[in-house]
Amino acid sequence: MERQEIISKGKKVIEMERYELGRLMDSLDDNFVKAVEMITDCKGKIILTGTGKSGLISRKIAATLCCTGKPAFFLSAYNCENGDIGAIQPNDLIIAISNSGETNILKDLVIPSAKTIGAKAICLTGNTESTLAKQCDVALYIGVEKEACPTGVNATTSTTNTLAMGDALAMVSEEIRGVTREQVLFYHQGGAWGEKLKDEFEK
Repeated sequence: MERQEIISKGKKVIEMERYELGRLMDSLDDNFVKAVEMITDCKGKIILTGTGKSGLISRKIAATLCCTGKPAFFLSAYNCENGDIGAIQPNDLIIAISNSGETNILKDLVIPSAKTIGAKAICLTGNTESTLAKQCDVALYIGVEKEACPTGVNATTSTTNTLAMGDALAMVSEEIRGVTREQVLFYHQGGAWGEKLKDEFEK
């Protein structure tokens, strides 16, 4: 494959991602408002869960929420079969991610158990008519028309949309709660950002 063709194909992938993000932005509605309010008002922990690539994105969203002062962590859906469901308490909020909305371990075990415990649930899904969407208190659409993968199989545009939705939820909640740069410094005491913020407040 020639150099210019490689560059052209790379641009096509990025263009597909940008297109799907535009569709995602246009999809925000009252369900987004409800989800932000649930995150902002949560008195317990925010628990992200999913399988496969959705699980990896869950980890990043949980880390982002922690950076804003919201206690959050990733819960392996599969480990819930072996006792980890005990991590969920009545005041917690579950954010389950499943593009199909039919991930067995989520719809058959994790969400029904969480609801029995008394926790609330949000799902990020590409199918708002799915079993998971109907089980949760709020369902947010993160679906795409097409993955950027040449075979149409590997999660690409769908995971980009999911990550963007997670960022939107976390950042809007952070702003509503009035998180200050001083608080951010406390959460980022090390690394390049920590050093930059320390310099800012020592001046």
